[in-house]
Amino acid sequence: MKIKTPLITLIALACLQIALFANAHQTDKVYTQYKLYPPFAKYFKHCDLKMNKFYYINCYDFDYKGTQAVAYRLEARILKLGAVGKRPSFKADNQVPLKYRTKTQDYTKSGFDRGHTLSNQSMNATIDSQKSTFLMSNITPQNPQINRTIWKKAEDRERALAKAEGSAEVLNIVIYPKDKSKLKFIHNNIAIPIAYVKIIETKDTKECYEFPNHEVENESLESYKVRCGGKGD
Repeated sequence: MKIKTPLITLIALACLQIALFANAHQTDKVYTQYKLYPPFAKYFKHCDLKMNKFYYINCYDFDYKGTQAVAYRLEARILKLGAVGKRPSFKADNQVPLKYRTKTQDYTKSGFDRGHTLSNQSMNATIDSQKSTFLMSNITPQNPQINRTIWKKAEDRERALAKAEGSAEVLNIVIYPKDKSKLKFIHNNIAIPIAYVKIIETKDTKECYEFPNHEVENESLESYKVRCGGKGD
């Protein structure tokens, strides 16, 4: 059973979050604070913790101990700068209450990859932006084949479209079983998603993909393209 964090605690966390990010990112000369793309807003209405990470917005769920959705904007001029340095280490997210927080050791010998919801390669032009993608709140248990093949191809696709068209709005949705009795978990009661959806929208292009979280025979990105709904869907 989910025990809700008291409202006053969540308000205090939100205020602390704003103060921390105002201080931590005031020297970032490359990125500007991400503002949620309005058509994506409906996916952030039922978060246990809606976290503003400056570079992206994360809708975190306490039952799953993981994200439900992550939204961000990619800019061609920033992507062309390349990576500022080597990959940092995974780190627990202190903005998540301790009882719902995950750590990198939870994934050891789980059979699943530490799957980035927002790719490190999409947000690695500064040290702070790169570190933000290695917060464990941005990680879910992802099938190794999916993570290393078709999900990676989808990440490459979002960057390619942003570079070609100047920018791209991206929404990654993490799907869990609707019937919670069918949930499966790795260590520390971290829920295993059953699928992932990626929506990429530019001024001229909109593409939507859905990927299962299990091994597949077909690794062609095009095979996982699905019909997009209305604007932002």
